[in-house]
Amino acid sequence: MKYIVNIIRILVGALFIFSGFVKAIDPLGTSYKMHEYFEAFASLGLNGFWEWMNTVSTPFAVLMIVVEMAAGLALLTGWKPKFTVWILFLMTMFFTLLTGFTYLSGYCPRAPFALHSIALIILFTVCAAKFNSPKGKRIFWITVVLTFSFLALLKTPGYFNCEFTETKMKVTDCGCFGDFIKLKPWETFYKDIVLDVLIFILVIGVRYIKPIVKPGANTIIVGGGTLASLLFCFSNYVWGLPVVDFRPYKIGNNIRELRQMLKPEVRKMVFIYKNKKTNETKNFTTEELGNITDDWDFVDRKDSIIDPGIPAKINNLYISDEDGNNITDTLLADLNYSFMVVIYKMSAADRDAITEKLNPLSEQCEKAGIKFYAVCGGDVKVDDFRHELNTPYPFYTADETPLKTIIRSNPGLVLLKDGVVIDMWHHRHFPDWNEVNEKYFKK
Repeated sequence: MKYIVNIIRILVGALFIFSGFVKAIDPLGTSYKMHEYFEAFASLGLNGFWEWMNTVSTPFAVLMIVVEMAAGLALLTGWKPKFTVWILFLMTMFFTLLTGFTYLSGYCPRAPFALHSIALIILFTVCAAKFNSPKGKRIFWITVVLTFSFLALLKTPGYFNCEFTETKMKVTDCGCFGDFIKLKPWETFYKDIVLDVLIFILVIGVRYIKPIVKPGANTIIVGGGTLASLLFCFSNYVWGLPVVDFRPYKIGNNIRELRQMLKPEVRKMVFIYKNKKTNETKNFTTEELGNITDDWDFVDRKDSIIDPGIPAKINNLYISDEDGNNITDTLLADLNYSFMVVIYKMSAADRDAITEKLNPLSEQCEKAGIKFYAVCGGDVKVDDFRHELNTPYPFYTADETPLKTIIRSNPGLVLLKDGVVIDMWHHRHFPDWNEVNEKYFKK
C-alpha cells in the first residue's frame, strides 16, 4: 500500500501542476470557460447568484489555477498531507461536477439523475472521511452499492430524456488543459472519474505520505511556488499577453486559410418507418424506399452523418460593417499591412490606451496609407463610444466570443498582412509609430 500511495502521489501531483501551468499560461481563457459554465448553470436556477459569479469569473479562475498548482506541489513535497489530499479531493469533486455536467447534459438528464449524483458525491466524501473509523467499512459498502446502482441506471429512461446529442451539451469543452490539449467532454469526464479513484486512495492512505524535506523548507517551497504561480498568472493577462499562444490566431498563422473547411461533412437522408404488426421501427435509406411494403408506416425523416468531416479551425469569425454586410474576407484579403484593434467589450475597455496610444498611431497610419480599423463586440452604441473617445478610424462589429479568442487584451492590437497575423500587442504595450515603422514598414 505504501508504494501504491506514493506512486499515485507522484502521478497526481505532477498532473495537477501540469494542468494548472497550462491554464496559468492563459488565465483569461479559463475565466471565459468559467463564464460559460456560470451561464449554463443560470439556466437551471439561482440566476442572481450565477450572474454575480460571472462578475468575478477572472479572479475565481486565477484562484482555482493557483490552488491547483500549489496543491500539486504540496502533494509532491509532502506538505501537510491530510490538508493537501482533502484540497485535492474537493477540487476533483468540483472538476467532476463540471465535466459531468458538460458531457451528460447531452443526454437531457432528469431530476432523479441529479439527486442520485448529489447523494453519491456526498456519500463518497463521507466514506473518504470515515474510511479508517469503525463505521468506515459499512459506509464504504453502501457507497459501492449506490455507485453500481448509479452506473446500472445510466442511459436509462429513468435518468435521461434523450439519446446523446452533442449539440445539446451546455458546454462543449471543459478547458481542463486550456487550449494546449483539447479533450472531448466524455474523455475528460472519464479522466476525472479515474482521478477521483486515485485521490480517494490518497485520502485513505494519507499516513504513507511523508515530507521529502524538513517542515520549514517544505513551507518555503510551497509558499514560494504559490506566489510564483500567482505572479505567472498576472504576467499572462494583467501585464501582457500569454507567454505561449495555443490559439489559432497566434503570430504567423494565416486566418484566411484557417477559416476554410479541411474536409466537408457527409450526410445521408434516412427515413424511419414503423411496422404495423410488430411495432418495430426501422431506418431506410433513399435507395431502399422501393422495397418498403404496405406493412410499414412512415414515421419521420432525419439526416444521418456518415462522415463528420474536418471543420475549419476558425469557424465563428464574421465581421460586419455598419450596414450588416459580412466584410471578413475583404479585410483578410488585404495584401498590404493593416492594423485591427480588437475590443470585445467596449464598456470594459481601457479608454486611456485608446485615446493616448491608438488614436495617434491611427493618424500616422492614415498619412502612410496603412489601413487602421477596430472590430468591437457591440455591447454599447458604437457611435457613442467613438464620439466619446474621438476615434478617427472605422469601427466594425463581430461576436464577442471570437474577439476574446483573437487576443487576450481589451483592447488589443493586431497587425495583419494578406490574412497572416504579423504581430499583436497588449494594451499596456501598444507601440508608437516609430516602433512599427522601423520594424515593419521601412523594410
